[in-house]
Amino acid sequence: MDALTLGPFALPWPRVQVALALLVLVGVAEFFARRVDRRLSSWGQGAVWVGLLGARLGFVLENASVYAKDPLAVLYVWQGGFDPLWGILAGGGYTLMTLPKHLWRYALGAALVAGLVAGVFLVRKPPAQEVRLPALTLTTLGGTEVRLSDFRGKPLVLNAWATWCPPCRRELPMMVRLAQENPEVRFAFVSQGEGPLVVKNFLEERGLSPEWVLLDPETRLAQALGVQGLPTTFFFDREGRLVARHLGELSEALLLGYLRVLR
Repeated sequence: MDALTLGPFALPWPRVQVALALLVLVGVAEFFARRVDRRLSSWGQGAVWVGLLGARLGFVLENASVYAKDPLAVLYVWQGGFDPLWGILAGGGYTLMTLPKHLWRYALGAALVAGLVAGVFLVRKPPAQEVRLPALTLTTLGGTEVRLSDFRGKPLVLNAWATWCPPCRRELPMMVRLAQENPEVRFAFVSQGEGPLVVKNFLEERGLSPEWVLLDPETRLAQALGVQGLPTTFFFDREGRLVARHLGELSEALLLGYLRVLR
């Protein structure tokens, strides 16, 4: 399962799981605060915020060259981009500075319980069988039929999107640019549930000309790969095996990270 679906909204499941683990940390800290020392209550909340800030800043520093092009993108936290190691280090440093030594063991206990929750819920069962590029035939904007199996031979980034989807509209220009900058990787943008005129007009208005734009008016790709929300991006190796999938808007830094793994 990629997401927790709430009506028209799809929340990426890993984010839901991390939020649950952090809530457990705050809850356990509050439990200890009522029985041991009230300072543990403010510590729990502070550790979460400092940890999140540290995780975000760590990721930004690791991708400084990308964020230097657009410093405001540092604030686009909805795109993801958090480094857990930096978050743990930041939260640990905050603990050492704010709590007296005799309370450290309670903080460690709360962190261990949160870690246990994360371990239980974050570990995902491997798929029953290897996921491969679906055997589908789609059409280009000009009406030419294209078999997805023909994309084998190079790593493939397959983006399921729609013109009405705000996150899709935001990430598409960046993805088209990276497609042009990384010719060793194929990018295919598969429009879900839309006709050629709508897609063509949208691309012309935005001045975008991706090499591969495919139409899937019956959303067969979404059915074949279990898409729960848009945009969803799939990363296939040169043999057509699924390497990774990402639900939600991609930042340039995250996409470059996926490309490094894909190569």
